[in-house]
Amino acid sequence: MFPHRHDDERIDKYPGPYERWIFSEDLGRPFAFPAIRTGPSSHITALMEGEGMLSGTDDVEIRIPPLWKDNPDVTPFAMWNKAVTPETDPAQDDAELARCLHALNGTRYRLNMPIDPVTWPASYDSTATPEGWQKPKVKPRVIIGVIDDGIPFLHRAFRDAAGDTRINLCWLQAARADTSAAVPFGCEITGTRIDQLRTQFGDQEIRAYKAAHAIDADLPEVDTVLMHHATHGAHIAGIAAGNDPFVGAADLPDDAAVIAVQLPNTIAWDTSGFGKEMMMLSAIEYIFNRARMIAQAYNCPEIPLVINFSYGWSANRHDGQSSFERAVEALITDRRKVQPCTELVMPTGNNFANDMHARFAPVDLQDDSVSFGWQLKPDDRTSSYLEIWLPPDRDPMGWSVTVSPPAGHPPEMQQTIAVEADPLLKGGDPRRFVEIEADGKNIGQLSADKHQGNRWRVMLAMIPTAGNPGAGRRTPVGMWTIRIDTGSDPLSQGEHIDVWVQRDDDPTQLGTGGQQSHLVDLSHPTPPRLFELPALTPVRGFGCLNGIGTAPSVLRIAGYMQSTLKPSAYSGSASIALDESGTAFVDANLPAATATADQGWFRPGLPSIGVLSGSGARIIGTSAAAATATRLIALNFISDRPARYGFAEIYPGPTPDARNLARTGPYRVPPVCSTVVARAQDHPFIGM
Repeated sequence: MFPHRHDDERIDKYPGPYERWIFSEDLGRPFAFPAIRTGPSSHITALMEGEGMLSGTDDVEIRIPPLWKDNPDVTPFAMWNKAVTPETDPAQDDAELARCLHALNGTRYRLNMPIDPVTWPASYDSTATPEGWQKPKVKPRVIIGVIDDGIPFLHRAFRDAAGDTRINLCWLQAARADTSAAVPFGCEITGTRIDQLRTQFGDQEIRAYKAAHAIDADLPEVDTVLMHHATHGAHIAGIAAGNDPFVGAADLPDDAAVIAVQLPNTIAWDTSGFGKEMMMLSAIEYIFNRARMIAQAYNCPEIPLVINFSYGWSANRHDGQSSFERAVEALITDRRKVQPCTELVMPTGNNFANDMHARFAPVDLQDDSVSFGWQLKPDDRTSSYLEIWLPPDRDPMGWSVTVSPPAGHPPEMQQTIAVEADPLLKGGDPRRFVEIEADGKNIGQLSADKHQGNRWRVMLAMIPTAGNPGAGRRTPVGMWTIRIDTGSDPLSQGEHIDVWVQRDDDPTQLGTGGQQSHLVDLSHPTPPRLFELPALTPVRGFGCLNGIGTAPSVLRIAGYMQSTLKPSAYSGSASIALDESGTAFVDANLPAATATADQGWFRPGLPSIGVLSGSGARIIGTSAAAATATRLIALNFISDRPARYGFAEIYPGPTPDARNLARTGPYRVPPVCSTVVARAQDHPFIGM
């Protein structure tokens, strides 16, 4: 077994299990995304929880991105550890990170992904006006924010009637930095610069993107994605804010301004979802901040704003109380006090049919325990993750979780963890760690932590099932069995245990080599018949919901098929519970509405633009549904109407069955894209 010292110089000092796994060379680091795997990480992003502003030290430079308000409850920041150099041993990088955080003046941190030093401008002023920035030609009646990857900011879809861009600002978070900047890392492209690039390069958009550092083969988090025919960001930006025949929607007017943020490419991110929150929260803060800058340039109050954020992952608390969700909720709530026309639109996700969620109630436990299976597929080249969430505010006295290997493997691989704190681990959340071994080598981490000090979680992380010659270890393929024992402290009526598997498939373009794992219901092995209303057995699609989209003020959008008005088979759903009488009811994370995600059985997805002007493609998933809702909301704000004007009430009569309501929400968004659009159906498909 690889050693893990429990002292202030090791990764165990960190508050969460993902940091320990991702940054430990003898655990998950060799299988993480390139920015961490190659190490060492001199520049890294993070979140600080709790009020107060960070300050650096002689060895650590701290940068806080442009914020909408001072002193937030959750502060995104980036830091440069000057003690880490290219010659630093990656195996000691975790100790350096621990030392840096220990020297800062905050109390709780969430480490996020590293960033390349070339994205770090020599000088940064968060209060500066972006160089060359000019306010929009006309005062916007609405600002549409788009946060995604692979955003084609030069595309004709974003030009006004005069041929100038409607994208006023675009932050490329992972691009090479200029010498000085008004963003802490990456490159900020102004509308003026976009028009200059188009004038300089004409229709040669690829050359223009290279000149703007939006195509950069030497940076994995930028890479050559904008040389692909289609990207997720192109599709979403096109539907939400573009005017193009391939979108097939009524044009947005010239006074619908756009602010975009291009996140680092998802190919660089681990399947855990680890590392995204700082970038995502910074993106929302940035759009809020720059929208205020535009309003101030016109000497007017805050301008109506709708942001489309078609991203997410599978696991998490799903109760709106993660760091990211609490920060988002505060931003939306506070901005609505000065501008009620403020919306953040997110999709429910695409995992309803993938057996990635289970909910166990007292009736599901026998002899105070319950077991389920976790099927790991062969040739999976990324780590796999599973989270078990105990009931909120529950102190699980005597609880434990046992993980057993697939049949035919040595019983010594079995591992048990007590759901309680390790007294040797000081600082951060109460937590405990054990390792799972094969042939004397670590292949997994089993942990228990009291997340944010108020809810216990057990997390299981496993290295890839595909062989890695450099690491010399892999996880056995097959069904792992997980048993939860409650001892003498069983679940009470109304309580339940939730299990979520992290998304780990391999979407088109990303090339991660991931293979999606799934849960196995050991008590109900026979799947329900196709086309029947899904059963409420423990392993169920209900609850397969975007893990970062459950903040109360977020507008969650599910997806339906336009030709049938039925939920798309993959569309994410709210959780369902049963009361003492057996009546089903929906959790608070209900979708706000359902919007078109598929046009028909033989025309899945929605048409939108490709990367280059004049190209088109289709996207399949609730991301596109969310973008259609964003577009309609923008049109409503332009017409001084409420955000949900035009949404149709689905269930005006009797109370609907909980299984229907959980999948659709109470409203349906009318289609905004044409049913026949310039033969866009002949172009490639991509998914969320």
